[in-house]
Amino acid sequence: MPDLWPAVWGRSLFDDDPENQKLAADYGIVMGTSHEAPMMRAQHEWDRYGSGQWNFDNNTEYLKKYWADGIRRMGDHESVVTVGMRGNGDLPIDNGGNIDLMQRIVATQREILADVTGKDVTTIPQVWTLYKEVQAFWDDGMRAPDDVIINWCDDNWGNMRELPDLSAPERSGGYGLYYHYDYVGGGRN
Repeated sequence: MPDLWPAVWGRSLFDDDPENQKLAADYGIVMGTSHEAPMMRAQHEWDRYGSGQWNFDNNTEYLKKYWADGIRRMGDHESVVTVGMRGNGDLPIDNGGNIDLMQRIVATQREILADVTGKDVTTIPQVWTLYKEVQAFWDDGMRAPDDVIINWCDDNWGNMRELPDLSAPERSGGYGLYYHYDYVGGGRN
């Protein structure tokens, strides 16, 4: 299921024009959000509406409300929901490598998805993107629920860091690929 991630630097497709998601749906486009923008909220929306720290342990209740608002806004539009969390500004998460923390984040997000939509969470397309340091959670043994798409990433230089193990049991969520055809950042753009 291909989906589009709108540009995030200084913008929010969903917040800048509330009709954008409906227009995408009218054209049959499945929308999602980038690896650093969970629960259908663009990264810059935190700058606009966030309160307190972008830190799950220190600001749990506000983050839950913030994420629930993103899912409510998504409504019934076909979407792929990003789960997990990176640090604010596309940086590593605080307490990086804490598998218990990341598992609590994903479990909480899935509870929000079920509560807000009223649907079986396994029927809502979700993706966990193993970008940069997030892959260390996978490497250290964390697994997202079976119905969540595991999205493998390149190293920002066009080299795939890892690919699915074809001898492993199949996942109902399957796998995705996040590959930079063009990367704007350190060393090259």
